[in-house]
Amino acid sequence: MDNNLEKILEPIDKLVELNINHFDKLIDAQKKAAEQYAKVTRERMQQAQEIRDPEALARFVTDQMALAQSSYENMVASSRSLFESLTGYNAEVIQLFQESTQDIQDEVQKALKEIHKN
Repeated sequence: MDNNLEKILEPIDKLVELNINHFDKLIDAQKKAAEQYAKVTRERMQQAQEIRDPEALARFVTDQMALAQSSYENMVASSRSLFESLTGYNAEVIQLFQESTQDIQDEVQKALKEIHKN
């Protein structure tokens, strides 16, 4: 019976591991993005403090607009990457369930037969 139970619970263990790996990747990506955003913000604040004339202000505003465009492009790329990651994760979960459904049913039937023998 213990062997049957282990076989039945095996897909759950795989799903837990899959979830942990997936969420670790997501958390790591978010942490890196937040660290980069904080770094850029600190740099930009320092540059803004150094503005002393209209030409410097014009350069800062132009740079800020370019930075905003770049940030937008990075956000789009990040969203695309997240979508691909979620799609891959979903495919792995579906595959895990498809592979394990019949195995679980077989093991449950074996366990029930053993119970009825005793």
